Amino acid sequence: MNPLTQAVEELNKSLTDERKTNDERYDALEKGNEARAKELDVQLEAIAETISKSQKKVKEEERKNAIMAERLEILEAVNDRPGKTVEAKAADAHKKCFFDAMRSKFMDGDKNSQMQKSWQHLREVKTVQIGSDILGGHGVPEEISRMIEALMLKTSDVMQVLNLKTVGTSDYKELVSINSTTSAWAAELGSRSQQTDPNLRQIAPTMGELYTYLFASNEALEDIFFNVEDWFVTTAAESAAKALDLAIWSGDGSSKPTGMINSAPVSTADTDSPLRAAAVYQYLPTDSASPQALGADDVIDLAYSLNRSYRGNAQFGCNQNTQAALRKLKSSNGDYYWQPSFQSGQPDRMLGYPVFTFHDMADPTTADGLYLGFGDWNRAYTLITRRGLAITKDDNITTPGTVKFYIRQRFGGIVANNDSLKLLKLADS
Repeated sequence: MNPLTQAVEELNKSLTDERKTNDERYDALEKGNEARAKELDVQLEAIAETISKSQKKVKEEERKNAIMAERLEILEAVNDRPGKTVEAKAADAHKKCFFDAMRSKFMDGDKNSQMQKSWQHLREVKTVQIGSDILGGHGVPEEISRMIEALMLKTSDVMQVLNLKTVGTSDYKELVSINSTTSAWAAELGSRSQQTDPNLRQIAPTMGELYTYLFASNEALEDIFFNVEDWFVTTAAESAAKALDLAIWSGDGSSKPTGMINSAPVSTADTDSPLRAAAVYQYLPTDSASPQALGADDVIDLAYSLNRSYRGNAQFGCNQNTQAALRKLKSSNGDYYWQPSFQSGQPDRMLGYPVFTFHDMADPTTADGLYLGFGDWNRAYTLITRRGLAITKDDNITTPGTVKFYIRQRFGGIVANNDSLKLLKLADS
């Protein structure tokens, strides 16, 4: 059986077991059998842990498939043409020279020279030039850079739903329309007057250089059977995605993106006067009295607090502990609000809307924690990246027998439309 299919089946079995156990728990509570209900609570915690592991396994298999799909696309593109173009041959030559130099830890003068010559040749034959040469490091081949970016998107759920743009300058700004213009009626030959202008805001994402260290043993790099390309792509993508996710959520804007909650959300509604500050989202409070429990009414209120113009592309975002609580919610008719996906690549749904995982959000039991978001995340936040990924060898050897590289790329982020996302907060008001 395909490993991904097997992982999905194991996840679906765990979800079914969770629902069955949760139904038994509800029955025990209705019958006043608190001892049995507590036993089932323990079982549910164990099942939730199994589900978490299964979800990670599914993600891992999907990441592997993403790498294979990228390679297949490249191979198919090559096979579809009668012969490689001069540019394609130059790109292949540069990639080979790059990894040859990397295996030598960028210490072999001849290999470094060949890498630089292949880069210059590629620049000469390319019909379109994007970006500029990297100073103080070695430019990563474009094909490898694309694979890292694709895997970062596969690794990070939140990056897939945000407004992600590639720019050529750090001095990037854009105008955001917060509300639409108003309309009016008129007779065929009647006069027309200008209606209310939209609320336009100019946003400027704060930028920073994201770097990540890669460690490898000298023996591994020198071993011809060690797949340095896979190691480089996978390690770089996973570590960078984790750091970028955290900055998107809570970055302070100092040499990094300005995070979603850097300006603390408030309870002021969209239509209240004065308007919230441009970088401030609205939160809805949920009862923090003991025992703390996420209720279905809280989730419904959150969904309907969002203006209907944003609900068409809306999604729920939360961490896995909050997802565990959401999966147990039932209506008065005994129907679950959570609809699990039984197909790889398709998201689970809550109230009919997709749910994605945002690990850096709070747990549903964290005091004053913002633990569930709902809205059009693509309009709520802008994330930009500057083309150009570079790698540098670190000569500060701290562990004998190893070599350390760091790769870097510039990213920026800022809150865009603060009306298009709502948050739940564990607070009394």
